[in-house]
Amino acid sequence: MNRIDKALRISVITQGCKLNQYESEMIIEMLENAGHIVYSGEDQGADVYIINSCAVTSEAERKVRQTVRHLRKMNPDSKIILSGCYVQIPRVEEEYKNLGVDLVLGNSEKKQILKYLSDTGTYFNIGYWEEDDISFEIVENSVTERSRAFIKVEDGCDNSCTYCVIRSLRGTKTRSKPIEVVVKEVQKLVNKKHREIVITGLNLGKYGKDLGTNLAELLRNLSKIDGEFRIRLSSINPEDITDELIDVIKSEERICNHLHIPIQSGSSTVLRRMGRGYTAEQFIDKVNKLRAFDPLFSITTDIMVGFPGETEKEFTETLEVVEKVQFSKVHTFRYSQRPNTPASRLENQIPGNIKKERADILIKHSESVANEYKKKLVGKNVVILVEGIQNGIYYGYDEYYIPHESNGGSIGEFSKVVICSVTQEGVVSKVVQKQVSND
Repeated sequence: MNRIDKALRISVITQGCKLNQYESEMIIEMLENAGHIVYSGEDQGADVYIINSCAVTSEAERKVRQTVRHLRKMNPDSKIILSGCYVQIPRVEEEYKNLGVDLVLGNSEKKQILKYLSDTGTYFNIGYWEEDDISFEIVENSVTERSRAFIKVEDGCDNSCTYCVIRSLRGTKTRSKPIEVVVKEVQKLVNKKHREIVITGLNLGKYGKDLGTNLAELLRNLSKIDGEFRIRLSSINPEDITDELIDVIKSEERICNHLHIPIQSGSSTVLRRMGRGYTAEQFIDKVNKLRAFDPLFSITTDIMVGFPGETEKEFTETLEVVEKVQFSKVHTFRYSQRPNTPASRLENQIPGNIKKERADILIKHSESVANEYKKKLVGKNVVILVEGIQNGIYYGYDEYYIPHESNGGSIGEFSKVVICSVTQEGVVSKVVQKQVSND
């Protein structure tokens, strides 16, 4: 099915990770190429709503159900399609009917959206990843981000984190795109003036494990592409930050001096129960290597509070590591039991009120630490990618992934600025004026 008799108004709603954002882009392109009118995000009065869902936490699942109920209430005659990771967890079909879902598509089936668009019912292959090939997942044009484009280069995770359900939903088998495929995809997006290319994967650091290559080699090839653009890496685990990768980040100017490295806990004993495979000290050693060539190298992270058995002492160790590392941003979330995970069966589950209390403490502490980090940037010249303007203020992110409010620039283009002051959310900057000769 390539074309359609009637163009439908379709709204694609994305929840969760950057992989989902990329796959939603792919779905949108397929639908548009078939002649449909497609909107990214909730659009009132659509004929069809497609929810590309997340299931990383119980809160994420709650949001899925909340979204479906809201859409059904506001649009009783529209078709609702639920896809993605929420669907990969086996459920009784009655649940979907009670929610008001018309069509259910798993992580494999959503990539064939045109095949199923007119159907109803439930379609998902629980072990799809055994035969999954991501080489054919290509996005020609990023439609939801004018200046930034996400590129999925890897899927699957063979780690053994005791709390994580996602590896059972996206698979334990590493699947990587060949370097030449990624290069062609990035080149097309750069030619269409996407200035920032975000390289993403479920376990990005394992890129190329199945192909006999690695992430460092991919980045070397991408850095040779002609055009005005920069490269940012999405989340990467500490153990995958090799000396070779650090050397590539250091030597290639296109690669941003920012990494999102999920530490999950600052306590080595908690990390051991989590099955993370590194200690807090080893994490700090990686950070020190990155900051050896740029003392302001930006590290953002994820931290989970209330993991089973977490003591006050272990929680305090996390606070101390946040202070020591000087994270530029911490994403804090509370542990939640996920089905069929080893952590869900551990004793000493932490009560909800204690988890909330620790989350509140960590958020306040990490915001203070981030503020201290940003103060070090004052007076520094950086380059922001201008993404919009509101009330005369231009906004965008710099290479350190710090949000800016600036006094000028052109939307979708790079702007050289100097950082003047710090705000709660980011920094204030002004455009660097070119020097005028008096000769």
